[in-house]
Formats: sequence, C-alpha cells, structure tokens
Amino acid sequence: MAEAKTDNLVTNGSVEKTLSVCAATRRLLASAELRRTVRIALSGFVAGFLLLVISGQLKTMAGEIVAIWVTDGYLLGHTMVLARRHKPVFLFGASIGLLLANLMGDETLYVAFSFTFAGLVETGFATVILPGVKTARELVQPKAFLRFVIGACIVAPALSGVIAVLLLEGIFTSHPFSSFSNWVISDSLGLLIFTPVTLVMLSGEWRSLLKRGNRAKSASLLALVVVVTVLIFSQTSYPSLYWMLPPLALLAFHAELSTVLLGTLLFIVISVPLTVRGTGPLWLFAFPTMQERVLALQVFTVAALSIVLPITVLQTQRNALLALLADGHRRFRQLAEHSEEVVVQLSADGLFQYVSPRATTVLGYEPDMLLGRNILDLVHADDCHQLNSAITWASTAYAEESVQYRVRRADNTYIWVRSFVAAMPAGVPDERAALAFTVMNIDAYVLSEQRRSAEEQKLRDLAFIDSLTGLRNRRYLDSKVNELSQSPSAGVDVRHVAVLFADIDYFKSYNDRYGHQAGDECLRKVGKRIEGTMREADVLARYGGEEFVILLDGCQYAEAVDAAERIRVNIEGLAIAHEGSPLGVVTLSIGVAHANVGMTTSPSQLLEVADSALYEAKRLGRNRVCHKHSVNSVTG
Repeated sequence: MAEAKTDNLVTNGSVEKTLSVCAATRRLLASAELRRTVRIALSGFVAGFLLLVISGQLKTMAGEIVAIWVTDGYLLGHTMVLARRHKPVFLFGASIGLLLANLMGDETLYVAFSFTFAGLVETGFATVILPGVKTARELVQPKAFLRFVIGACIVAPALSGVIAVLLLEGIFTSHPFSSFSNWVISDSLGLLIFTPVTLVMLSGEWRSLLKRGNRAKSASLLALVVVVTVLIFSQTSYPSLYWMLPPLALLAFHAELSTVLLGTLLFIVISVPLTVRGTGPLWLFAFPTMQERVLALQVFTVAALSIVLPITVLQTQRNALLALLADGHRRFRQLAEHSEEVVVQLSADGLFQYVSPRATTVLGYEPDMLLGRNILDLVHADDCHQLNSAITWASTAYAEESVQYRVRRADNTYIWVRSFVAAMPAGVPDERAALAFTVMNIDAYVLSEQRRSAEEQKLRDLAFIDSLTGLRNRRYLDSKVNELSQSPSAGVDVRHVAVLFADIDYFKSYNDRYGHQAGDECLRKVGKRIEGTMREADVLARYGGEEFVILLDGCQYAEAVDAAERIRVNIEGLAIAHEGSPLGVVTLSIGVAHANVGMTTSPSQLLEVADSALYEAKRLGRNRVCHKHSVNSVTG
C-alpha cells in the first residue's frame, strides 16, 4: 500500500509538472503574440504619421498641388505582406497616425477624421480586392494585376473620393484637395507606383536589383529617363512631351517592375517641380490654372503607365517562362549527365539530335560522333526490324514503347541494351514528333539470363538423358507419350502413331559371359545404331535394362513395320559376337504397335500393345519383328 501511494504521488507530481510547463508555454506564446501585435500597430502608426507629414510638406513646397499621393500606396503594400489576423491591427495603428498628422496640419477634428476615414476605406477596399498577394512577382500575374489596376487603382480612389466629397461638402472646396479629379488621379498614381515598390522592399525582392547584370543595366536606363525628362521639361520651345514614351517603353522592355516604377517616379519628381516653376511643354498650352496643368501632367503619366505597365507585366511573364525553361533545361542536362542511362533525343526518322555524355561510357562514342547518324546503323541486323517498329509506333501513335536489342559499340563489339521510346510534343502542328529515347546497358543481365537458361536446359536434359547410352530415358518417353495424348495434330482429328518396343536377345547371358562393362558397351553400340536408322522427328529412349522404345509420330502402319525390320537387320549386321546366343551375334526382338491416337487408342495403350508384340516375338524364337495393327491382330 505504501508503494502504491508513493507511485500515485509521483504520477500526480509528473502530471502537475507537465501541466505547469504547458501553461507557462501558453503564457510565453501569448506574450510573444501580444508584443508582435503591439509592434505591428506601432509600425502602422509611425508609417501613417510620417508619410502624411512628409506628403503635407511636399504639398506646401509644390504650391498645395498634389501630383502623387504616397501614403495610401505604402500602407496598401505593407498591409498586403502581413498575415490576415494582423492586417486590422496595422490599419488601426495607421488610422491613429493619420488622424494625428491631419490634426497637426491645422485641420479641425471633423476634417481630419473625414480624410482619415476616406483614406482607410481606400486602403481597406484595395486590400480586400487583392487577397493572398504578398510579393510584386505575385502582383504582376495577369489576373492579380488586372484586379490591382481596376479595383485598387481606379475603384478604390474613386470610392474614397466620393466619401470625402460627401463628408466635406461645403468645406471641400476650401481644402488643398479642392479637385475631385486631382484626388482620384494622385491616389491612383500613388497606389500604382508605391504599392509594388513597397512589396519589392518588404518581401526582399529588391535584392535581385543588386545583381551585377541588373545593377548596371537598371542604372543606365534610369539615367536615360532622368536625362530625357530634364531635357524635355527644362525648355518651353517645343511640344516634346510624348518623347518621354520611348525611354519609358525601353525601361519596360529591359528592366524589372520596381525599376520601371522608380523610373516613372523620377519622371514625376523632375517634371512636376519644373512645370510648377514655369518650364516644360505643358506651358505651350493655355491652362486656366496651375492645378489643371498639373492634372494634365498626371493624365499623361497615367497614359504612359497604361502603355508601360502591360509591357512590363508581359516581359515579367516572359522572363519567368524563360527562367523556367532555362532551369528545366539545366535540370534535364544534370539528370542526363548523371543518369546511368544514355539519354537521347531522336528525330522521327531515328536520327540522333541530342546525346548525353553517358554515351562515352556505355557505347564508347563521344556524343558529337553520333549527332546526325541514324540509330539503326548501330543496331544488330537481327534486331533492326524490332527497333524500327518501336520507333514508328511511338512516333505515330504517341505511345510509350520498350524494346530490347543489341547495339554496336565503338570497338565493334555488341552489347544488349533496353530502350524506352516516347514521342515528345511537337512544336508545330502536323510536324512529326521528336522522340525521347533512353539506352540502358543490360548486357550483363541478358548474358546472365542466357547462361541461367542454358544451365536450366542442361539440367532438364540431364533429367531426361540416360547416363549410360546418352539416349533419352524412360522419364522423357513418358512425357512425350503424355504430350501426344493431350495435343492432337493441328487441323486433324486423329494422328498416326507407332511404338517399337525392342529388346536385346539373351542379354543376361551376354553379361554373364563378357562382363558388365562389355554389356554396357554393347548397349551403347546398339543404341547408337538404332539412332542412326531413325527419322529426325522420331523419339528413341532406353526404356530400362536392355529394352529400347522408338516412338514414331505421323507414321503409317506399313512404314512402322518397315522401320522395325530395318532396325533389326542393322543390329544383326553389327555382328557383335554373342556366344551365349544360338545365333552367335547380338540380335533384337521388336514388337510393333500402331493406332490412330485420338479415336480409340492412347499412346500409353500402344506401349502395352507393343510390349505384348515383343513378348510374342520372343516366344516365336527371337530376332524377329512382331506387329499389331490393333489389339486383336498379331503377325510375325
């Protein structure tokens, strides 16, 4: 009992300790999440406050004319990179910062609140339009970019402008944002330019601009934009505004999205102050007010971006596809170079178009030596048809094929290989597809299989061979008899079969007089002579002791009797001395049985009938042939 109580105390203590650790962990996580939430709210507050103060200073410097509104573009970009649960926190902090900055600009609480609310509606609506977009690369995807331009850069500014007009009716005309069109366009430009720039900076994509190749090219293109902008807007003699389009278009074709937006920003930063100072091509037109002149410059900027940005998006997509293609090509080359197989691209006619370096090891050829040659030139003549059929089928039926064949190496030796063939997608309609082709060296495997098959065949042969005479044995004869019973001749109902049952006369006496070694030699000589008188299709087996059985398939009755008589005469003609025989030489007694297998008689029955005929030949004096055409007829 005491031990049980101790165990319970230990267990309870462990559980309490575990619960305590879990509670402490939850408190730490909650504390970390709270600190993160506070940091995000504080970052929103700082961003909203500082950007609005800076924008207010820029308005004052430009004569209260807002060409581009930076604040909402940055806030939208920052909100997009945050997790969903942190977006409201950031916008709340930003709203406090915006309200405080508006109040510092000598605005009443109502006006400050109206502008803050309108700006948050704009940023919040644009955030909802673009869920899940966290990088500039994702933003320039066609569907996301279309939502960004239409929803975030057109609908959201228009919506916020309408709210500001409704809230500030009667006060709106005395405010620096006295023009609804100026509100919408300046906000649109701010969103269009600074949202992607913010994404580039916060997501870390800006590092790609520091690459050696991008850095020099981007700096040159931006310098071109700056020089052309200064030249155009520092003179008022020629209406050369549209000469800004070529350098911006060139920038779109050859630079990243962030560089294009930076070039547009540089254009605005240079063109607006020069226009406000009284120079530039817009002074060649009679605008009633400076605000309308700047509005015209904004409209031109929007028109330029409507040309430049689609080009940039398409170029970004093109560069991404080229990068994927180059990466895929690189990966393919790496796989091909390190694969144990030779990777080949063949034309539909079987010509080598690409050969991986593995060909040097497997085939002994340098890849360049094979290009332009036909693969069939390297294939063993006996295997050409098989491989050609596989290539034709793969290229016409667009199916995968596997084929095993022999190919000639550079040293003129042949090895066994296995290839997989598959049609590759054709680049042009009606063009015959190229073929993806692999070559695997399986020579060792095939040779091993051939040796194994030969050994298995040898073992099978040994099981069916009589060790003394080298003839087939009784086991083989039984299998052939069974085979005849189960497989009648093709196209016919019956087959003619004859069995010759032969026995050496007085063989026991031969063994007793001459010894077993001489008896064995006698059996070998008799078997050899019988084998020499048979047809190729006939089966000769040593049935046991001094008995031999000859199976004649497809043999008529008269032919079987003639064959038996010929065998008897040939053995007698050997003139092997046999003093224990009344005839003085070794002779045979042969029983013959014939029947049409498949009707009334089976091969096994024939053996019994032939054995009966043999017994009859011995009874009648030996060295003779007795034959039975049927069970009931015996002749000698």
